[in-house]
Amino acid sequence: MKKILLISMFLTVLLSLSSCVSQKKFDSLQSEFDKINRKYNDLNIQSKEIDAQRKALEKEKSELDKKIAELKELQEKLKSEHNIETGGLQSQLQKERDELTRKQAELEKLQKEFNENNKRLIDLQQMLANKDEAVKALRKRVADALLGFEGKGLTVTQKNGKVYVSLEEQLLFKSGDWNIESRGLQAIKELAKVLAVNPDINVIVEGHTDNVPYGGKGGILLDNWDLSVKRATTVARALVDKTGVNPRQISAAGRSEYLPIDDENTTDARRKNRRTEIILTPKLDELLEILETN
Repeated sequence: MKKILLISMFLTVLLSLSSCVSQKKFDSLQSEFDKINRKYNDLNIQSKEIDAQRKALEKEKSELDKKIAELKELQEKLKSEHNIETGGLQSQLQKERDELTRKQAELEKLQKEFNENNKRLIDLQQMLANKDEAVKALRKRVADALLGFEGKGLTVTQKNGKVYVSLEEQLLFKSGDWNIESRGLQAIKELAKVLAVNPDINVIVEGHTDNVPYGGKGGILLDNWDLSVKRATTVARALVDKTGVNPRQISAAGRSEYLPIDDENTTDARRKNRRTEIILTPKLDELLEILETN
């Protein structure tokens, strides 16, 4: 069977234990993705095993057919020469026929199982291909909507079956603050227009900081982790505020300094790490429905 390329997609970025309450929703998506990988591998292995058994049975059937032909030839020879009684030979021939019938029934059963599993694999392959095309189309729609912002603190990329919209701190927030600046709010509202007409997209908003200890508003936030969570939830609210985006599509999480783009301890590296990422992922419902029929 043609080798199937399973596109690693969906939810590879794990939320931290200190994320917002909606962290559970992301964990559920990661669990669904793991289930898809396990089911896909199991079906592929099972299909190969069934195919090997089918080939072995076909070979055994061919050998039985040859043996029956030889027995028939011997039977005719013995009958013509009147050398022996043919009763025992008839009994042996019937036994071989019964064995052949049993093997044929077993072969048919295995063939049916093979065909069913093969169909599921083909359906899954097509579904993954469709999802890949959907992600490509989504990336184009998002990039077109945010064209005026790209290269100005905003990038749109596609990887691991998801679309990433990354916004640098300078586009969204003042240092140590979580109130969105007007230019950044404009970019978020443009993205929300795309999401409002794509209700089948799950959205995760992740806040990221550098490794410089937080020194902002004392008594309100404790540290960078608090700041990253506050920024993520602020962006999430902006995405659904009077935009038509369903809040059920949105999850927010704070990653603090623990998922940097650049590990170097330089000014440029810290600038890159101070960002907000909006991660867009197609829902997994149709894929799970195929796997549940197994």
